[in-house]
Amino acid sequence: MKFLLSKINLTALAILLFFLAGFGSCKKEDCMNNIINLPQAITSTWEANSFTVDGVEIMGSVVLASKMKFEASGNDFEWKLNYGDRSGETQTGNYQMAQEGKKVELKSSKGDMLKLDVDIDGDDMTLSGNLDGERIVIKADRN
Repeated sequence: MKFLLSKINLTALAILLFFLAGFGSCKKEDCMNNIINLPQAITSTWEANSFTVDGVEIMGSVVLASKMKFEASGNDFEWKLNYGDRSGETQTGNYQMAQEGKKVELKSSKGDMLKLDVDIDGDDMTLSGNLDGERIVIKADRN
């Protein structure tokens, strides 16, 4: 009799775990909605709220403002930077996306190239990579 009760308890536990696993996963439509189209998601104007170099925040001191604009037509970008010494610069050029690696490659009209990891979550974007041998992380909000 104890053996039969053990089998019933194990069977009930297995069924319970099966249903819990099913409730924890998303429906096919919901899962597909969570996969973003990176080239489409980056197309916008982004205002930086954090800019770190090797872990040191420089936004508000060295960099006063940083705004990036990615256009869908022609894959053009424009990156405006305003510095603490009242100078500024604007980089323009083309960008390429690698969907599988979540990377963006910026090629300026001057021929400079910068490859960055990109993570977009709604209206928040994080870019990270190496620039002149230093690790940069830029966090920006969609305008």
